[in-house]
Formats: sequence, C-alpha cells, structure tokens
Amino acid sequence: MPDRTLWVHGSIMQVEYPNRLTSVRHTGPFVRIEGTAGQNTWVHFPLPTPTVVDGARMRVRAARVSFRTRPNASVHEVIVYDGDRRIAAYTGLDLKGDNLDARFEVPGNPEINMGINVTLGIMFSETAPDVRSMQIEVVGVGVEYSG
Repeated sequence: MPDRTLWVHGSIMQVEYPNRLTSVRHTGPFVRIEGTAGQNTWVHFPLPTPTVVDGARMRVRAARVSFRTRPNASVHEVIVYDGDRRIAAYTGLDLKGDNLDARFEVPGNPEINMGINVTLGIMFSETAPDVRSMQIEVVGVGVEYSG
C-alpha cells in the first residue's frame, strides 16, 4: 500500500510533437487531445516529486492515469522517468475507452532521485472517419510512492 499518491490535473500536459495533433484544449475537467489520422506522439506529465520526506528517501510504486479515448484513438505506451532515467515502460498497449483508474507498477520500487515524468504514447487510426473519433481526454496523472 502506498504512503502517498500525488496527482496532477491533465491540463499540465506537454506535447512532444504538436504538429501531429489537430488540437489540444485545456478545460476544467480534463485536457482534450484531437489527433491527426495515422499519427502518433508522446504527451508528458511532470509531477512535483518529493525525494525525501521526514528524512526518508521516497520510492516509486506505480504510475496512475485517468483517461478516456474515442474509438480511433489509443494509448499505446506508458513510460515512467525519474529525471533522465527510464524506470518503467509499458509498450505495445492498445488502451481504448474508459480507463479512469489505470495503474502501472514500477518494478523494484526504486528510490526517487530527481523528478517523476509520466509519458503516454498516443496513436490515431489511419482510417478514422472524423476528428471527433480521434479524441483522448486525460483527467489526471499520478504517482504512488512510499518512504
């Protein structure tokens, strides 16, 4: 069981290749991403990360992601970084629909050295009938950690 879970709202998202998207709209309940047919990109969620709490070095247990997609959009990767070090990678995914409480364990519960960044790889179908069918809404991203 984690000692703490820290979340950020989806509106904090940074896009790696914005030219591969039709639009990004930061709203009150989520960030809405509309893709371009046949494209992919990565979106990043930097989390303020306590490395030491009450004298104890914190450890990462899992990344948490709350999102939903339309039928022609998917999350195909969830990658967790500690600074510039990749500490977990879930690839080859095809997550669609409501994933409002998705959890991705970080193997070995490593100590946190820098700041945590959760990256989502997102894809959009080449045969999508319209932009609306290629939407992804990210409500929030979090990290479970313990001392």
